[in-house]
This record gives sequence, C-alpha cells and structure tokens, in this order.
Amino acid sequence: MRIAVDAMGSDNAPLPEVRGALKAEVSSDVEIILVGDEPRLKSALGTTTARHKVSIVHASEVITMDDVPMLAVRKKKDASLLVAMRMVKQGVADAVVSAGNTGAVMVASRTILRPIQGVARSAICQLLPTMKGTCLVLDLGANVDCSARHLCDFAEMGVVYSREVLGKDNPRVGLLNIGEEQAKGNDLAKTVHRNLRAAPHVNFIGNVEPKALYAGAADVVVCDGFVGNVVLKTSEGAGALIRHLLAKELRSSWISTLGAILSRGAYKRLKRTVDPNEYGGAPLLGINGVVIIMHGACSHVGVANAIEMACLAVKHEINKHIEEGISELRDTVAHLDGSLSPLGRRANNA
Repeated sequence: MRIAVDAMGSDNAPLPEVRGALKAEVSSDVEIILVGDEPRLKSALGTTTARHKVSIVHASEVITMDDVPMLAVRKKKDASLLVAMRMVKQGVADAVVSAGNTGAVMVASRTILRPIQGVARSAICQLLPTMKGTCLVLDLGANVDCSARHLCDFAEMGVVYSREVLGKDNPRVGLLNIGEEQAKGNDLAKTVHRNLRAAPHVNFIGNVEPKALYAGAADVVVCDGFVGNVVLKTSEGAGALIRHLLAKELRSSWISTLGAILSRGAYKRLKRTVDPNEYGGAPLLGINGVVIIMHGACSHVGVANAIEMACLAVKHEINKHIEEGISELRDTVAHLDGSLSPLGRRANNA
C-alpha cells in the first residue's frame, strides 16, 4: 500500500510530515511517498537509516494557506498537493494525506479525483471525544448549504466509515437538531428525519441535541457544513477555555499545585483525549480516492495517525461500500417520493 503525503502543506512543513512518515513507516508495512521540494525533504530526512519504505517525489510549487483555492489549483500545476492527487488518480498511490489549504484540498479532490458515483456532495468528517468514547460528525465545512439528499448522503458515508474503518458495528446515526422531538427543526430537517427513519440499513436514532452529542448518544451525527464548522470551532474554543481555567486554578494555591503534581498522569491522559492529533485527521468522504485532511498545526503524531487511518480506509474499500450504500438509500427515498409533499420532493431531488 502506498500513501502520498503532501509534505509541504503544514504550518511547519516539512518537519512534521517527514517525522510522521518515519514514525508510520516503522510501525507498518506501508510505503510512504513524500511529495514536495526534494532538497528540503532530503535535508529533513538527514542520514536516518529508518527510511527504506519512504521515498521522495519532487514538486516545485506549494499552495499556501493564503492562496485562493480555485486559482491556486488552476495555476500551480506542479504544487505538491496536486502532484499527490494525480498520483492517486494514476494509480501510483492509494491515498493522499495533506495538512495544507483545506479549500484547495477540496477543490483538487473534486476536479482531479472526482466524486464517487451517486454522491452529490463530499463531506469532511472528524471524530470528537464524548462521555462514551468518540462520535463521528459530518459535514464540518465542505458544504454550507445542503439539501435533504446531501444530508442523507452524509449519514450513509458516516455509517460506512464508522463501521469499516472505526470498527463500530451497526453505528447509531443522529441528526443534529434543536430538539429531540421529530417535529423539531425546519422542513429540511423533517424531510431528512423521515428519509433516514425509512432506510432499513441505517440505524437512525432520530434527532440529537448538541449536549447529547457530547454525552455519546450517537456514533455518527449529521449536519450541514455551516453548523458542523461552528460545532467544531466552538468545541476547540471551549477546550482551550477549560485548559486555561484549570491551569489558573491549579496555580492559585500551594495545595492546588500539589494536587496538580499528584494528578499529572491523569492530566496527560486528558490532554491526549482532546488532542486532534490522536484522531487521524479529517477524511474527505465521497471522493473517488482516499483523502485525509489534517490541521495546519498538526504534529508528527498527527501525520502518522492520519497515514494509519488512510491505510485502514483503503484496506476496507470504503468507497465501494459508500457507493453500494448510496444506491440502497436512493431506492428507499424513491419509494417515499409518492407520499412526500412537493416541498419534500424538491428537497430530496435537489
């Protein structure tokens, strides 16, 4: 298995990508291809001997965080991200891992790899910690405006990823809403609720509120990209606030400081639980190829975990299962069309 790493994408490139590739190479049988400026990559690799499965493919350009995604993809033909994408398109690599410009990753994925047959929109998903483990949330920003069809597709793709890659048998699916009752939400939410409830292969548990998400009520939670991005960034901000307040309180007295010292192991475990680097990046689902997006400030641990998740996604053929599941979902919705109102019918066909 060969994973192409956009080695020039992160904020501190290429060191996290190189160190992450070496860490992943030591612990697996995967072949890792670092794509980027060859002299810089050779310098970062140094004289280490633990690189018999790490190779370099030169790319002369870089898409930066400040670049406009559409223009950059169109003009920077030899950018490391695009070279890596074309390697997957040509069958030279099986997956792409990148911590670069998220917008550019999405544009390049859609234009070079193209969507899976039957998928109307791709979606970014990520694991969030809950009281009972983790929950996969999607979409997290790829699609601001969504139709009922898009949200149902997200549910299907989330089920496949959760089952095949994360190993959750019959994952519970929830629709993020302002209340648990079926009548809550707008017409779009009600249509999605009706369609998912009617799908026999989807373990749909109904609407979930944000507090239920963190309580672990569902394994997969579906929402549009605007709401999902707000949830993600609010979670990150709340986590930073809690860390700040906790650190402040622990320094408030010598007794608190002593307690902090005695509880150091617990705090370290807590830090790992909320660290995004521990969760293997954010897969872009619905694309004809495996694409994992990482945070620009990712560490080498995040890169290594993203490579591991990419390998699992390829191994379990998630795109094949997504295509099969989407087809089954379309059949379910088709049977419902006759009973839907004109508004519901338009929402499904959008």
